[in-house]
Amino acid sequence: MKKYIYHTTVMGIFGLLALSGCNNEVAAPDTELVPISFNTNLPTAAVASMTRATTFTNGDKVGIVAANVATESPLPAASGWLTSNLYLNHEVGTIGNATWEHGYLEYPISLSSVKYWPFEPNKYLGFVAYSPIPSVESRITRPTSDMNLTVQNGTAGSFFPDLLYTNVVGNYNKSRVSVLLDFKHAMAKLVVRVIAVDQDGNVLSSGHPVNQLRITSLIVNTKVTQGSFNLVSSQWTLANPAGGAASQTAYTLVSPTGTPATIPYDNSTTSTSYLLPQTAGVNTVALSSLVFKVKDTSIDTEVGGEYTLDQFKQLDETPVTLEMGKTTVLLVKLQYTAIPPITPTIKIEGQLVEWDYKGTSTVVIE
Repeated sequence: MKKYIYHTTVMGIFGLLALSGCNNEVAAPDTELVPISFNTNLPTAAVASMTRATTFTNGDKVGIVAANVATESPLPAASGWLTSNLYLNHEVGTIGNATWEHGYLEYPISLSSVKYWPFEPNKYLGFVAYSPIPSVESRITRPTSDMNLTVQNGTAGSFFPDLLYTNVVGNYNKSRVSVLLDFKHAMAKLVVRVIAVDQDGNVLSSGHPVNQLRITSLIVNTKVTQGSFNLVSSQWTLANPAGGAASQTAYTLVSPTGTPATIPYDNSTTSTSYLLPQTAGVNTVALSSLVFKVKDTSIDTEVGGEYTLDQFKQLDETPVTLEMGKTTVLLVKLQYTAIPPITPTIKIEGQLVEWDYKGTSTVVIE
């Protein structure tokens, strides 16, 4: 006897991992092995929750883990992800070309060899996935056989990778056939904007004399250089740096020895800066800083300094945060008081927004 499987598509904004399929019937004989297939889709710009991944390239690698489960629910506990209970042990999948086969953008994921669902219908699997994989990205390692990834710093300018992950999904048996993987960003993203404003806070036109100012140094430092990410709980564990730990240069946005940057400035147009998100035990904001210096070219005067990120206040006067899957916007306002000479007062603000936020900051903290 053949059992017919009706595929449905789950498109909720906050979906995690879901069934992938179409409206056609697919015959899945009870007496045959059924291959496991994987796909990943990406949210459009209209999706409100932008913490999920926004792009994949043909050939990108993902790691996929599946744990054996005896029942359809609940999801596997932490002990269920021990190596001895894994059905797929960090299998490497390769992202294929984007398709619209099911009416929406998705990317097929192929494994190096075909893997089949457990033959017995009373055997289920739970899944997690992540990208990039350690063999491709040297800043990510899996030091033991457990479900933790260690993320550590690289060289300045490419300090941290953009680690992607999925929540645990399942439990599925072979009647499910295909699994859709929705990846999220595990890191925090930092954007630095610099604008010139008048005494009333209005943004100045490009022809205004205050725009003679040039950014001569813009550097992001941090003391938090390593973290452990658990794939089952989707949580970070960070080691709190010793009190005397030195800051390391994570990203040089404007080099002190290079060409000064003009105002207005927004680093997101030319580069991407990732940092480790803060945890209950480690406040990464207090341990990270921004070195900012600006020079008035007409009178050769330089002002600025180093500011810890917790000096950047949000609308409610609380320090800005670094959170998983979110963008932290640091806004530096250069407010003039008189012309001439141009003597700007530096005002700093912070804002926490969605990952792919494209708007301008509306926070005003004087």
